[in-house]
Amino acid sequence: MRILTLTSLFVVILSLACDRKPSDTTSTAGAEVVLYTSVDEPYARPIIRKFEQQSGIKVLLKTDTEATKSVGLAARLEAERANPKADVWWGNEIFHTINLADRGVLTAYASPAAEKIPPLYKDPQGRWAGTALRARVIARTLHEPGDAPTRSITSILDLAKPELKGKVCMARPTAGTTGGHVAAIYTHLGPEKAEQFFRDLKANDVKLLGGNSVVAEYVGLGQLWAGLTDNDDVDSMLRENGKLDMILPDQGEGQFGTLTIPCTVALVSGAKHPDAAKKLIDYLLSPEVEKALLDAKFARYSVVAAKGAGGVKAMPVSYADVAKNLKPAVELAMRTLEGRE
Repeated sequence: MRILTLTSLFVVILSLACDRKPSDTTSTAGAEVVLYTSVDEPYARPIIRKFEQQSGIKVLLKTDTEATKSVGLAARLEAERANPKADVWWGNEIFHTINLADRGVLTAYASPAAEKIPPLYKDPQGRWAGTALRARVIARTLHEPGDAPTRSITSILDLAKPELKGKVCMARPTAGTTGGHVAAIYTHLGPEKAEQFFRDLKANDVKLLGGNSVVAEYVGLGQLWAGLTDNDDVDSMLRENGKLDMILPDQGEGQFGTLTIPCTVALVSGAKHPDAAKKLIDYLLSPEVEKALLDAKFARYSVVAAKGAGGVKAMPVSYADVAKNLKPAVELAMRTLEGRE
């Protein structure tokens, strides 16, 4: 009888084991994933919190500072390549992501959430995908009288006009989207014309500030009249009752358009939590997250819903070419704007 009972128990256990679904063995509930992101924490945190609630996966979030935006964590990812600490990279721009992928820091993952994303915003080798476009804009103060010189601004080239001397600002090109912007200018105009533009800005006494949000702050407070920044920084300053508006530059006939920049998501090579990482990537590339970034006014255009970024005239440059030119362009811009020649 005892033998029969033990035999029956063994059969039941074996049956349960055979009936277990394959997904049970790869469940990520209760797992952890390490995310490095240069997306501003006030925008990133609620999105990550919702993912944790839906998935049961704990996200260890590492964010960047304003002064080293994008560059700081990108450099850290590369430094950790032999022993990666991060599983997922969520960048607020595309150029450092392209360079990280080309240096072997990021690896391919064909996320089903990326299927409807246009090829322009995806790596051909599947190492990253883009979502939630931001735009480079000119912040213009409203502290001036109605006939002020800023009323005629339509192009970034106008920032070098003599009537704006000493009243224009931009973030230092060593960090954030400003670096990508000067590299796009360098790529589109060519090194010589780009250098001349930087010389013109220097001659016009352009102020180099600590970040794009600082540019919007100075302009919104009326301390400076106009500055190059991102759409989200202007919107953020408007919420704080800053007196400024936003110009989408170079949209007219004969003008070269403005730079539009997607956020990017990628799997880190050698990620220690690959299953949880892939679930997080799928979520970050979802329409739900893109909509959240649009509703929060961090992003301005959808990569999927709006052909040609909602009608904006985009600067006609290859993201890959801009990424390749990032280092020499930033070095040229810094050398020229700081007068170190």
